[in-house]
Amino acid sequence: MSDDTRFDPTDRSRYELVRAANIVVPMSPIRKARICGTLALFGALTGPLVATLPPAVREANFAGPPLAAHLGVVAVVLAGTVAAGGAGLGLVALQRRLARGPEPSDDQVWTFLALEDALTGIGFVTGGLGVGLGLVLLASGHWGVEALEALRRNGVEPYLSMGAIPTTPLLATAAGLIAGLAVLTATVVAVDGE
Repeated sequence: MSDDTRFDPTDRSRYELVRAANIVVPMSPIRKARICGTLALFGALTGPLVATLPPAVREANFAGPPLAAHLGVVAVVLAGTVAAGGAGLGLVALQRRLARGPEPSDDQVWTFLALEDALTGIGFVTGGLGVGLGLVLLASGHWGVEALEALRRNGVEPYLSMGAIPTTPLLATAAGLIAGLAVLTATVVAVDGE
């Protein structure tokens, strides 16, 4: 092995060395932000899932147009989308701060590491679970009326109305597109700016 291919810890900042030893998810903040942006973008599947429900499911579960229905499960998708989008933008901002300097002080190192871990948890866990679980429940109508009846017998109502709270599939689709594209664009701009 030649000398120029070996890892030299003196080439890395104190922050990078502490981060490498203590971070929970060992990926760069930009890569984590891209995952968060992708999760938020998945929230845009809400509208297409509801719009393509079989006619029998639409007749049995919706009084009006399904895309304008105020559904409780859409609130779950929206919460996940907002969590993933917000965490992604936070991770991009953190990466830009670290890239522009100055080198974080000893106290700031631990603050930045805690912030990165918190944003990662919010984006991956809250965002991923909210979007994933919500989309699965919305897609359950594609398995037919019988599958929905089985879910109801087990206490799960995928198309429960939220009344006047504006949690429509169209809103979730728009939020997913906006949040996902904003985060993914920010990651490209952040990398190009470095």
